[in-house]
Amino acid sequence: MADPDAPCTSQAGDDLLRPYISLDAPRLVLDLRPDAAFHREHLVESYHIAPVSELKSRYSYLPPRNVSFLVLADALQRDDVIEAFAMISSARIVLLCDGDVRDQGAAPPGGVQLRSSSSFFDSARQLGLVRSSTGHQQRIAADDKQDVPALLFRPSNAVRRTVLQLEAKPQVDSSPRRVLDLGCGAARDLAWILHGSRTRNAAASSRVAWTGVAIDNWKAALRRGEQLMDDLHLDPSASQPQPATQSSPICEKLLWAKCTDLGELEPLVGTGKGRSIRSAAEDADLWNEYVQVGLGPLLPSGDGIDKDNPQAQFDLILCVRFHPRALLPRLDRLVRPGGVILLSHFVTLSDAERDVAMQAHPHATLDYDSPPHEGRIQPGEAEALVDAWNRLADSPYTWTVAESVLEPIEDGRIIKSLALCKTRRASA
Repeated sequence: MADPDAPCTSQAGDDLLRPYISLDAPRLVLDLRPDAAFHREHLVESYHIAPVSELKSRYSYLPPRNVSFLVLADALQRDDVIEAFAMISSARIVLLCDGDVRDQGAAPPGGVQLRSSSSFFDSARQLGLVRSSTGHQQRIAADDKQDVPALLFRPSNAVRRTVLQLEAKPQVDSSPRRVLDLGCGAARDLAWILHGSRTRNAAASSRVAWTGVAIDNWKAALRRGEQLMDDLHLDPSASQPQPATQSSPICEKLLWAKCTDLGELEPLVGTGKGRSIRSAAEDADLWNEYVQVGLGPLLPSGDGIDKDNPQAQFDLILCVRFHPRALLPRLDRLVRPGGVILLSHFVTLSDAERDVAMQAHPHATLDYDSPPHEGRIQPGEAEALVDAWNRLADSPYTWTVAESVLEPIEDGRIIKSLALCKTRRASA
């Protein structure tokens, strides 16, 4: 089976496939052709969006600005595609036509290439890069996992590191790993974790998927997250390619809620910024949703708190570009033994950290105005949090700062990523 990220060499097809071959691995492909044409033949692991107008609500799916990717489209879509990518210089657009290229009229503008569809795919087929399908669910459900759509966007570096480290640990049982994404935005990190678990451990004999819960106080962002989960067939309310099993990832819930200055999680209902629900008496069904997915310990007044239930706890809690300081002390109850809380946010640097950051990232931005200092991770803050958990007399667990990394984000600003790990205390 061909590896889409392996070096490609071809003689006759070199020129036809150059926009694809010359991409850095992993080679990312967005295919905008109509459904029938796409499923008849497409490049392996292509991400498909159709029609072109659907891009308007999916620009967040695209790669970072500095990552080149291939865009395949029907020549009849020419004007719409060129307009859609007018401001995206990293897109390498190839228009595919039926018949002879010379019969297609005026040449496309500079940078846009016109190719015969049959010649393009014949060349790709010689390299083992062409697949066919009956639908996207079939691509996802196939046992060989050789044509699962590759996401175009990337997770944060901290999320990637932490997930790969957790997945490298042996599973104590066959239950899915669980992740909670606080301040999820459009849920791209969550989607990468869930969807990626379909292929990251494809060779493993006992591949275990992830399930996840995500929370945000911005309803528009949650709608984008719902769309993404639906597109990737991760929504449990949608038709699934197979029942949820240990190898079938699921987004359990996307929840509209806010973190308060009192360190509580308040479910929201209604319109606009929403109305807070502070007790089960106000909305019993909604309250129970939070309790069932394991969020009872965060609700106002401690409602729904029972004894620690491992099945309702999480292997990973994400706080990425979001720092709910008042809520953090209550998160320890939500984490399974061996699990991690990942804090990855803007930082106020200590003198020692400033020296480290300057050495490791000389071109990064260490001083910035937004967010303000009071909204950032402070020196010693995570260590104090871990120390407070470790002083709990009745706790059988130990917390450690397993990783502390200073790293720049896309715009050059330095952030701090901390992995707080929970383990069982050794018997006395």
